[in-house]
Amino acid sequence: MPVPTYDQFIEPLLRHLAAHPDGVRARDAHEAAADALSLSLADRTEMLTSGMEAVYKNRTGWAHDRLKRAGRAPQDGLRDQPQRPPASRRLR
Repeated sequence: MPVPTYDQFIEPLLRHLAAHPDGVRARDAHEAAADALSLSLADRTEMLTSGMEAVYKNRTGWAHDRLKRAGRAPQDGLRDQPQRPPASRRLR
């Protein structure tokens, strides 16, 4: 089965973001969407023709972009690193 198109990633991604209002790490969102769509290991290892990124991760990214443009996802809803508390809340 081919990797679904980006628009098919929108609903599972939106559900995952809604369950985590403080934002999530990008890799967690990629995996949650892939799990919700029941992607096989072969689907998850399929790379873009550039060889730089997995197709499903690219499509999750496009789905997130569309959700941001529609105002349905926070601008920083996906992040590469764990979020650090503001300096005023860090332990000293």
